[in-house]
Amino acid sequence: MVAAGAGLLWLAPVALAETLTWEDAVREAAANNPALAAAREAARLAEFQHRASLGPFWPQLSLDAQYTTAGGADQSILNGPDHALGLSVRQSLFAGFRNQAGFRRTEAEAEAARAALLAVKTDLSFDLKSAFTEILFSQEQLKLTETIAERRKQNTRLVQLRYDAGREHQGSLLRSQATLRRAQFEVAQAGRALAVARQRLARFLGRRGPAEFNVSGDFSVSPPAPPPDFRALIPQTPAHLEPAARLRAAEAGVTLTQGRLYPDVAAIGDYSFHGSDWDDRWSAGVVLSMPLFTGGANVYNVQGAKAAHRQARETLDSADDQIRLELEQTYAALQDSLGNAEVQKELVNSAQVRAEIGQNLYTNGLLSFEDWDLIENDLITAQKDHIRALRDLVVAEAAWERAQGKSVIP
Repeated sequence: MVAAGAGLLWLAPVALAETLTWEDAVREAAANNPALAAAREAARLAEFQHRASLGPFWPQLSLDAQYTTAGGADQSILNGPDHALGLSVRQSLFAGFRNQAGFRRTEAEAEAARAALLAVKTDLSFDLKSAFTEILFSQEQLKLTETIAERRKQNTRLVQLRYDAGREHQGSLLRSQATLRRAQFEVAQAGRALAVARQRLARFLGRRGPAEFNVSGDFSVSPPAPPPDFRALIPQTPAHLEPAARLRAAEAGVTLTQGRLYPDVAAIGDYSFHGSDWDDRWSAGVVLSMPLFTGGANVYNVQGAKAAHRQARETLDSADDQIRLELEQTYAALQDSLGNAEVQKELVNSAQVRAEIGQNLYTNGLLSFEDWDLIENDLITAQKDHIRALRDLVVAEAAWERAQGKSVIP
């Protein structure tokens, strides 16, 4: 791991009862996130439906029991109790290939559900890393704003001394006091932003109570690899896997609807006992059923299934084009964020040196307030931009991982 935010490791600024690490957050989200739990159940449902589609390949057995009695005013037609017990079996021999097509369709639908689950995992992974990084950023921002406010306070005290000594005018004093009040406001603003960031992470963790915790970690990313073959990455992404599975389901759907134009052939058998003497009976045979006229419904259903198949193919092609674009965009954004973080680090270092020199010059009366104020503002701006750049770098890495279909969620 390459620590882009070297020197920015710190503990949480507020003493709360709980401090989460990144590993803690991943485990808790994997166990408690409701969207992830729903996607897992949807995948299980699709798998059970796929297993159920094997049913037509097996013999269908049924047990029938009957007890009847009848009576009336005419005793000559009075019938005594009658009872029967029988076992029947039916085995499909040919169903117009519908059984095989139904099996392939549910198999494809199960694959689509697993791809949808992977998509939820990659989205949650991105959201979790973004939210976790936002808290790191908010904690660092709160610490920075408190440091800035203290620096502004000291600067205002220095300007006040020079003003009292007649070496600074009132405008400089008022300007210094105003920047101090703005710094104090930014401290309060940063505290509110941290509270909101905690609540956002709590949502992804599946927590419903107050979000009273800090996080520990740093702004670190793995060194990005050289530009990959973006087209080769497409097949492993959930944005491709799901429409690809939907296409296979649509192909099976065409065969399934075409099967209704063919006859059904099945072998049947029956063995039963009847009456008070339990006389046994049996029968066996073959049944053929051929649809002759359904009002055109079967033909139109076939045409509709073919249209759905063409739609699924176009959807997959469109998805692949979008995936390729997103891969290139997120990779370029990651490279830009990495370069920006490095530049911002250098700007902070240079601004700190300039601020130290400017402080000494102004204290000794060798620098005007206006020039000194510009140097101070440059330092503050550089420090704020630096931590934003570090946050944006981690988020850019998370977006690149999501585009590839990678997830930290098991």
